[in-house]
Amino acid sequence: MCGICGFYDLEHKQPDGSALLNKMNAAQKHRGPDDEGIFLDGPVGLGHVRLSILDLSSAGHQPMQRGSYTLVFNGEIYNYIELREELKQFGYTFTTSTDTEVVLAAYDHWGEGCQTRFNGFWAIALYDSKTQSLFLSRDRYGVKPLYYTEKPGYLLFASELKALLQDDNVPRVANDKVIFDYLVNGFVDCTAETFFEGVTRLEAGCCLRLEPDGKKTLRRYYTLPYSETLIGEAGQKQADEFRRLFQQSVKLRLRADVPVGSCLSGGLDSSAIVCESSRQLKEQGGKERQKTFSSCYRGDANDERAYIDAVVDKTGVEAHYAYPTGDTLFADLDSLIYTQDEPFVSTSMYASYCVMKLANENNTRVLLDGQGADEILCGYRKARVYYIKRLIKAKKFARAAKEIAYYLPYMRKGKNVSLAADLNMIRQFFGKTSSSDIRHRYLEAAFAKRTLTNSYADNERFLLNDFDRIVLPALLRYVDRNSMAFSIEDRLPFLDYRLVEYAMGLPLNAKISDGYSKAVMRKALDMPELIRKRRDKIGFYTPENAWMAAHSAEYKAVFTAPDFRARRYIDPEKVAADWDSLTRGKDDIGLFRYICLEKWMRIFDVKTA
Repeated sequence: MCGICGFYDLEHKQPDGSALLNKMNAAQKHRGPDDEGIFLDGPVGLGHVRLSILDLSSAGHQPMQRGSYTLVFNGEIYNYIELREELKQFGYTFTTSTDTEVVLAAYDHWGEGCQTRFNGFWAIALYDSKTQSLFLSRDRYGVKPLYYTEKPGYLLFASELKALLQDDNVPRVANDKVIFDYLVNGFVDCTAETFFEGVTRLEAGCCLRLEPDGKKTLRRYYTLPYSETLIGEAGQKQADEFRRLFQQSVKLRLRADVPVGSCLSGGLDSSAIVCESSRQLKEQGGKERQKTFSSCYRGDANDERAYIDAVVDKTGVEAHYAYPTGDTLFADLDSLIYTQDEPFVSTSMYASYCVMKLANENNTRVLLDGQGADEILCGYRKARVYYIKRLIKAKKFARAAKEIAYYLPYMRKGKNVSLAADLNMIRQFFGKTSSSDIRHRYLEAAFAKRTLTNSYADNERFLLNDFDRIVLPALLRYVDRNSMAFSIEDRLPFLDYRLVEYAMGLPLNAKISDGYSKAVMRKALDMPELIRKRRDKIGFYTPENAWMAAHSAEYKAVFTAPDFRARRYIDPEKVAADWDSLTRGKDDIGLFRYICLEKWMRIFDVKTA
């Protein structure tokens, strides 16, 4: 796992390319503290910082060259051993044990077709000195980031936005369209646009080629196959195949020349990963216990320590626990926002931040994590609403009534969750609209009149939208920045493309059945029965309301500051006037988003258009 950066400069806009590359490398040194390097040739400059996971020797230094090709690579190609053996049959020889060298040979042999042969996650920049062309690629699902900004004859790219900002030619201007979507919908990372105007993310499953004549070709090399079936085969055969693919995925993601630990939340996803990875590590004869890292909340009704401990007791792993509080959040918030590069929706990301920090303190460089399972297996509460609505529309009333009856006892209750949200869900079972949205109320008057340019209401793409637009891209950004901030590679077994394609092709009744989400997974994978039988879902929970209340005066001061930066978007006087009711959660306007946006603009010195 690493950080990459570089430029393609046909207009000679960079008089000192090496100085810029060194600054960009320094800005993302946390992604690769073990080694660094730069490469300059004609119009192209490439930079790399290395986190050593495979072949820890200096042989893995990047930029790496083979013939006319020079490569900087961030990620892991888990099937590199199999690809290396295949390429040997075509006459290729290898001098390292790295997957980077395999990427170079694969590109030399298959060209851009090598992308579909990789099982893993990656962001790649490859320069061919013979043709003076630059090739950029991002993995199928966008696990690894790659951003770029361009002007005629000039393109600048990097793993993180803060690296791009090292170039003084990149303006720090807020993107109004993205901010409106964020404040009203609570959505981020839904399109190629970022919070910075003029800065773009290379989208998942896409590649980009630049030629010396200035021609740019952007294309999608991978599209997730998806066709939705309401009711279909959902028995042991499907569970067995799911288990086989999951076990293969975990096996590949245990490949490393450093110990592999796991995140453990107490939910189904991380519990299944810990149980399976522990089993495989024991079979491999590992003598050290696997380390797990969890976030817990003392005295909170939603603390999942009991479920975490059930997995620890079953597997015998070496468990470590972080205990975030409102005080630690307040102390770390600016650092967290800087880490993330862009605003985020809630304090739940802080739990992940604390887990990664704890893993770093315990000398763990690779973690397995559960992102992706909810999106491919209908793990979210709204997926149940969608399924019930589909059943009603198909006139399968008995099955719909059964699912509603199972759902009702598990409506959220408690001071940190919203019963109103559940009542809205029940209304949606029957096609009714949810309660009126009050999130425009505290926006600046002119800004509030904007029209949303993005629509996410396409029912034919409901589950696919969660996967590739609404939910997963944001989660992948959060976990990448949090893990890499502490020099940790986070691996995601549920996003092996073979498992994703299989799970997405299963009928809905294989995913939701008798009130259980992820039904096929519960049937297929090993985990404590206490967890297997859970119908509730807490998710990335943090006691946000309590944390905000602990520093209410300080957070309110954000809105009373005379130099409030986000005034183009937010009416700070209205927020301050209603502060007490807002902090009690009376109106769900997404108050934390307002705070996060303002702090982001300050931390990155962002201006408005």
